[in-house]
Amino acid sequence: MLLRDQISRTVVAMFGLSMVAMFTASTPVLAEVIAQATPNQPGMNGRSDQLINSLNPTPEQQQQLQAIRQEYQGKMRQQQQELRQIQQELNGLMAGNASETELRQKHDQFMVLKEQMGKSQFDMMLKMREILTPEQRSQLANLMQEHRQNPRRDR
Repeated sequence: MLLRDQISRTVVAMFGLSMVAMFTASTPVLAEVIAQATPNQPGMNGRSDQLINSLNPTPEQQQQLQAIRQEYQGKMRQQQQELRQIQQELNGLMAGNASETELRQKHDQFMVLKEQMGKSQFDMMLKMREILTPEQRSQLANLMQEHRQNPRRDR
């Protein structure tokens, strides 16, 4: 009986970890890129820098896009840290003796924060979109579509 309980707990913990990994895998890439950038960085960073540069922005556009990124960077970094914390708490609850109610509450908290992160990213993208010309918007849409089809290609 003791071995059966131990196996059950292990299976539940593994299931919980895989669920959390699945949820975080769908976190928007742009949010992660922005949150990982350093605040004193003169340009954008890594993938977002390449993406923006491929649109051939004017110096004025680059400056405006950088300002928008900096505006959202701190908030998104904080949300990402909170999401990691909730993820760890959920993992602990899954591995322990938490009730279904406790697990659902922690999962709901995780999903609410994830939605807030998505809204922040969308707000930032709307602001950035206003700076781009119609041609650049079209280019950006094509590049994002390519990324969705081949996400590993640009890593």
